[in-house]
Amino acid sequence: MIFDMKFFSWRRIAIVTFLSMIVVGCQQPTKTRTGASDTNDPNDMANDVVDSGDMGGVEKDRPDIRDGIEYGLFEDIHFDYDSAVVRSADRPVLENIAKEAKEKPGMKIRIEGNCDERGTLEYNRALGQRRALSAREYLVKLGVAADRLSTVSFGEERPEDPGHNDAAWAKNRRDVFGVVK
Repeated sequence: MIFDMKFFSWRRIAIVTFLSMIVVGCQQPTKTRTGASDTNDPNDMANDVVDSGDMGGVEKDRPDIRDGIEYGLFEDIHFDYDSAVVRSADRPVLENIAKEAKEKPGMKIRIEGNCDERGTLEYNRALGQRRALSAREYLVKLGVAADRLSTVSFGEERPEDPGHNDAAWAKNRRDVFGVVK
């Protein structure tokens, strides 16, 4: 009987230790004040919010670089519901992008089309692509070489606002512009 109790205690200790190791191993990487995580992935630290302790999350002041694309240099443009037509209010944004691209002939720009969550996945990807192509066409008409512009559609996969209302959906119907590094 004593042997069984000792065996039971050791088994219990082994199980608790094993479960503790799993929990520790599944934790998210912690962020440092520089935005770097405790992983060795160089792309991981570029888009993170700095953990500033008691100051709350403060975004870092360097450009947002993910997957070799630099974001935040240009404003997003937005679209009406179920539309890929560039709105007149967004034309100055595209004119600014074209001006910048002309001043920097080596600059390559990626246009990312996005949608709100309504509609099927396939429909939203197609609509996101039409939105990206619409902005691309406009930039080409403004004199930017077509071979310097690439497009991709994320459909509903990268919402700006995760809400489920008109205000959130309006934010999510957009093109995002990134500079290819």
